[in-house]
Amino acid sequence: MPSALTPPATAVVPSPAYANTRFVSSGGDDANPGTKTAPWQTLGRVRAALDAGEVGRGDAVLLRRGDVFWGSLKVPVLKGTTGAFTLGSYGSGSLPQINGYKVSTDAWALHSPNVWKLNLTAGSGEFTGNTAGTSTDVGFLKAGGTIHGWKRWNLADLAQDWDFYSDDTHVYVRLGASPGAGVEIAVKQQGFRPASNTNASDLHILGHGAHGVGIYGTQNAQITDCLIEEIGGSRVSKTTRYGNGVEIWIGCANVLVQGNTIRQTYDTGTTMQGSAEGSNVAWTDCRFVGNTIENCNQSLEVWSRGTPAAGTGHIRCSFTDNDCRDAGFSWAANIRPDQAGMGTHLLTYDVELPCDIEIARNSFVGAKDNFVRSSGTGRQIPEGIRTHSNTISLDSGQKIAYQHPETIEQLEAWRSRTGNGQG
Repeated sequence: MPSALTPPATAVVPSPAYANTRFVSSGGDDANPGTKTAPWQTLGRVRAALDAGEVGRGDAVLLRRGDVFWGSLKVPVLKGTTGAFTLGSYGSGSLPQINGYKVSTDAWALHSPNVWKLNLTAGSGEFTGNTAGTSTDVGFLKAGGTIHGWKRWNLADLAQDWDFYSDDTHVYVRLGASPGAGVEIAVKQQGFRPASNTNASDLHILGHGAHGVGIYGTQNAQITDCLIEEIGGSRVSKTTRYGNGVEIWIGCANVLVQGNTIRQTYDTGTTMQGSAEGSNVAWTDCRFVGNTIENCNQSLEVWSRGTPAAGTGHIRCSFTDNDCRDAGFSWAANIRPDQAGMGTHLLTYDVELPCDIEIARNSFVGAKDNFVRSSGTGRQIPEGIRTHSNTISLDSGQKIAYQHPETIEQLEAWRSRTGNGQG
């Protein structure tokens, strides 16, 4: 099974302010009324209730701790006019899982010498777990607790054990014997996508080939006290792969990401990124606070594209009091085509829109390459990103910034020369 790491088992108690609370358990039945004694069973039933307005703003849906809920959940535009929709947990034990893995049965067929195939289309009967998932775009495989990430773009390129390729129907794996039952297969989907006026807490989101949490065009949302891990690797375009722990896309406002543990992502643990389009021109009051981010290829990423103007870009955004460790040591670190300096805590590139971001009181400990990697002339942290009061700890001799001369022993000299990280 996936990682047993569990944050403290503090059950979410339904607030009396909730007009309506529904419960979901893997031992329930979707024909039930959704009460604590007769809970629903699946995420599909939750989505149907949201679509129908059975639950909406001011209401809560609670997932039973210790249970696994296969698939993903996208919250639609919420019905109702006041309050937030809350997705949380109840009971005791480990966090409830929103688990995206398709889990193989022993149905692998020999496709060619040393190449095995499994039908990943919904309803094929060749896998359990996320049986309703429609994607066959594989991000990575997990077998015996080990993640295998060598995705190839043609069958002919399968060269070593656990290399894989996927098409519109099958995943193909190179191996001397059948991979057998129990191979966990992450496919292209986002684990959780909140709508405006959504609060989500105390969830374990894992096994998704796109992002763990994707936040788009959203206002007034909170993601708190979740465990988000084993994310990414699917195709975003042509031969480019992607997958972030929590992504806040341009056009969001008043978003709080707090107290989560985010780890083992293809790309970055947290990001505020996007290209200005239509009315989506800014990130306003978006905050990452008190998270633990470990073993992601980057801890925080910032990029933007568009024409600078009043009211565009990052406005009153922040990344504060986070514990960031071992950037660049994720499952994907050694299989990425773009590795130079990318094992970094802070990644900024193509920042075209104005920045108003405070990065303060964080701990940045250990990195494959450096503390920061920035693009552009001089590879400087963009103006408007204010870094101060951070702890930066790297191995002896490591560079502070990609293509800058100073090593960690010369941290104060780098701060003095660049004006970054003062305090």
